[in-house]
Amino acid sequence: MTTPSSDAPDKREKPTASEIADEIKIGSRAPAADEIAASEDLTADTPAANGGERADEAPIPAQRAYGYWLLVMFVVFAGSLASLAWYGWNLFQTNATRINQVLTTQKADQTALDQALANAQSRLDRLDTEAQAAQQQRAAMQSDNGATEKKLTQRIDTLDQHYAQIEDRLGRGELAWQVAEIGFLLTRAEERLSVSHDPAGAAVALTLADQRLAGLSRPEVLPVRADISQALAQLQQVDAFDRVGMALLLRRSVDAVPRWPLIGTDLSSRDANASPPASTASEPNAAPWYVRWPRAVWQPVEAWLDRQFTLTRSDAPLKASARASTDRETEIWLTAVREALLARDPHDLTASLQQAEDWIKSHYADQDPEVKRTLQALEETQNFFATKKLPDLTPIFKAWRATGLMATTTSAPAATEAHP
Repeated sequence: MTTPSSDAPDKREKPTASEIADEIKIGSRAPAADEIAASEDLTADTPAANGGERADEAPIPAQRAYGYWLLVMFVVFAGSLASLAWYGWNLFQTNATRINQVLTTQKADQTALDQALANAQSRLDRLDTEAQAAQQQRAAMQSDNGATEKKLTQRIDTLDQHYAQIEDRLGRGELAWQVAEIGFLLTRAEERLSVSHDPAGAAVALTLADQRLAGLSRPEVLPVRADISQALAQLQQVDAFDRVGMALLLRRSVDAVPRWPLIGTDLSSRDANASPPASTASEPNAAPWYVRWPRAVWQPVEAWLDRQFTLTRSDAPLKASARASTDRETEIWLTAVREALLARDPHDLTASLQQAEDWIKSHYADQDPEVKRTLQALEETQNFFATKKLPDLTPIFKAWRATGLMATTTSAPAATEAHP
């Protein structure tokens, strides 16, 4: 069989057996009948075309060609299957690794979530316990607040009752206070007159009572005010004695007691003895020094001796200690009269006046002007307080009771005060 010529362009070249095998291998398909026949023709014609290089080779049977291709196909199939298995295994390993990583991550997350959930549950339990404790405490506080509120309500009710009683008493009580004050002032005026014999204190109390009566603005108190005015006028006449002037006169008398002559002193000789110093004082200073010096020294000594020693009718000198005791006793009685006069104490004043007057008359010469002036002051004071007549305040109390204000204020029962 000869190889077709290349000059025949109308004939198509047949594929070779290797090309057909490659095509079958690449296409992975079974060869067709015409392809098998062509392959056989090519196999038969190939030695001649190659110049008879393989002309001595025997032709390949058709059955062996089928087995060859089946083997090739099996190898290809097995390789493909192995490749697919290897690829699938690698893919499985990769996916398994990823799945393990994901599972590990999920497990860690699940563990963290469980831990967080456990912490949250513990915290929730603690908060629940605290909430229960707070609720119990709140219940206890509400109970205490309820009890306290109840006590406060009772206390407020009690205070409201007391306040209502006070308002009720003040509604009537303002007049009651004023009436009680007026009664107290009238009582004090009576005490100052009857007990203390103090017209000035009684006048002050009556003046205050008259002011309170004027503040009542009630017509029924006009007779009381009229009696108070009359009593005040009488008290002004009674208290017209000059206590301060008399106290000053007694103070001067106390200072002059050491110069008073005692009983039995010759006042004419006393005046004669007192005249030489005046004549001596009138002598001119031109006398010699030996004359003036003895007189200047002897004159104070003579005056002291004249004050310390006095001749009595028996011509016996009186001791200086006895004269000092007499003067001190006189000063004590005059001071007692002065203090009782300023203190407005009639009892002490009467006793002190009598004692002072008797003591002065029994120890001093009443012909002396200073002694006479002191005795006249004591007698004047005694006569004034002995003859003065204090006004009677009985009409004032009768008029005050006639007003009926005392009965009005005392008729209401006094509410019992509750102390917390």
